[in-house]
Amino acid sequence: MLLGNLRKAVSVTLLAASLTTLSVACGRQQPATGAPPSDNAGGGPAPSAITTAPAGPGTATSAPADPAPSTAASPPVNGAVSTRRVYFTETTRGVPAVHTVLDDERDLGRFPGYFMKSAPQIADAIAQRAARTDFSRSVLVAWSRTTGCNSTKDAILFRSGDQLVLGLAQTPMGQCLVANQVVVVFEVPRDRMPKRPRFAQETDPRADPPAPGNTLAFGGLEDTREPGGRRSSEVTSSRQLEAFLAGLPRKGAAALREQLARHPRRGDERRFGFVLTGCRPTGAVLTIGRRELSASPTGDETIRCIQTQRYAAVLAVPSRLVPARAQLID
Repeated sequence: MLLGNLRKAVSVTLLAASLTTLSVACGRQQPATGAPPSDNAGGGPAPSAITTAPAGPGTATSAPADPAPSTAASPPVNGAVSTRRVYFTETTRGVPAVHTVLDDERDLGRFPGYFMKSAPQIADAIAQRAARTDFSRSVLVAWSRTTGCNSTKDAILFRSGDQLVLGLAQTPMGQCLVANQVVVVFEVPRDRMPKRPRFAQETDPRADPPAPGNTLAFGGLEDTREPGGRRSSEVTSSRQLEAFLAGLPRKGAAALREQLARHPRRGDERRFGFVLTGCRPTGAVLTIGRRELSASPTGDETIRCIQTQRYAAVLAVPSRLVPARAQLID
């Protein structure tokens, strides 16, 4: 019932006239767009307004509520595209804002890393509830964003051309000290997804990486013997990096050093080095667990070899996403 009412209320309103972008500040109420649904799948009171999620990040405020829509228009909506709302929660835990598409089991296995430090219960719940996804037929669209002071009871995903639009069933709550955030994951059939999805309400509409962490340096090691020193190590400081490189074969260490020279260290990141084995991989990915960090090679999933080769990788991740006392796993 709620899904049908969400679709009807949002679709009719947006097709009749472009929906204005709504203020995200907690001190401003989002105007209602369409009629309220008659019931709520969550069992609670019916939301009093159905809106699209406001564009851009939001902040909390203690100022009185005051409706004030902007003149920017949201895109018209063709219709709902998700077949299953895999996960939904509202939180004030300060979780990262992220919008992305999970294309396979590996993406799903790594995506919860975004929440392992700030809200590990959310990370675990997403992994558990999305486990039965059939990635041969569907993908997962994950969206975490600030919604302001309004209380969000439900969410639905719409598509307009190449753009994905987040519709929210909300109850106005007046002013607040801490902004609300929603974390939602939808299952979408592959034939309903745009080839290059854009997240309509985000400042950067491009999809985020499916998991935190990016590869700064990667290369093969010319010596197949076990490198000296540790196979994994934090390399954020110059001293840590030199200790890690000292345990690698000379040419491999030089290649990594050259690549890292193109990536000056940022103050808000931590770096980790790993020695990996694989059959001609092209890179590496980082997985963040509750208390551990690990890396695995990528790009060689369909390749088989008689003898694996050794590779070294250095990956970076925002400091705020690394769990306290996280251990590196070889």
